[in-house]
Amino acid sequence: MNMPKRLFALGAMAVAAVIWLLGAMTASANQPAMHFVEDVTGAVFVCDETEYTVVSGEIKIVFHFGEAANGNMNFTGTITPMNVVLTDGTDTFKLKGAEWFGGTFNANTDGEQGTFTAKFQIVGTGDSVNLVGHMSPNGNEFEFDFGTCMTP
Repeated sequence: MNMPKRLFALGAMAVAAVIWLLGAMTASANQPAMHFVEDVTGAVFVCDETEYTVVSGEIKIVFHFGEAANGNMNFTGTITPMNVVLTDGTDTFKLKGAEWFGGTFNANTDGEQGTFTAKFQIVGTGDSVNLVGHMSPNGNEFEFDFGTCMTP
């Protein structure tokens, strides 16, 4: 599976997981966003020359899912590191940035589209995650990856 499809599949799984966690409650467009905080200690950023392991910190996840009366659906999510510290085995570094994803589904046409962007900087190293992807309802997709690392 190529990168954009994998990313959108992950987004779809996130939607399913959130709905399951909320007891499959009926979503509406005016439902408030959901907020989660997760410890990310042990996560590993694999980069071109180095691997960085998270030794402390959390990520904040903000997620919103909406469904219109006609069955159209949308979702959006943002992931932000909070006080994340990484090590290369010798030195420690901070992680700054954010990841955003979102998509829509048209109940009448079965069309779907989604966009993903991740920009994280491992401060003081020159290593980063710098990724943008998009999938259109007509099946066209693109991905731009200008970073030196992959997200865990």
